Amino acid sequence: MEGPTLSGYLAFIRNIVGINSTILPDNSPVIEFSYNLAINICTDLLVKIPQIPSEFLYITAVYNLATDTLFTYAQDQEGQKYFAQVQQKYQLHALVPGVVSFAGDEGTQTTMVVPEAFKNMTIANLQNLKTPYGRTYLGIAQDFGSLSLTGIC
Repeated sequence: MEGPTLSGYLAFIRNIVGINSTILPDNSPVIEFSYNLAINICTDLLVKIPQIPSEFLYITAVYNLATDTLFTYAQDQEGQKYFAQVQQKYQLHALVPGVVSFAGDEGTQTTMVVPEAFKNMTIANLQNLKTPYGRTYLGIAQDFGSLSLTGIC
């Protein structure tokens, strides 16, 4: 199995994510931008971890992080509203400075335990939580310990 490639990422966008070339042309610069950003953030150390199939995990992490980035930065083609709707649905341009640990009113109260990993998240990691692709990336990264968010992926 080869590692992640730009053509593999394009196939992921088309076949897994379901974004066709009418919505996002093959030559759109945001495709290469999102792929390169993911390659630079998610290192190939995942391949070196003795887990089967580690190379598949690395490719999956890269493509999911790239898709999360694509959703955040892509702009619609004239006459399209796909990315505007995705960005609104996931509130990608709204600030979320943390996670809720307590909510309540006069009749009800809810408390959620904030996982230890959330306490060390960067603003970028919090942004990744907004889309299913970002959450998949974070899930893979966090499987490899506390260094995952800052050192491995």
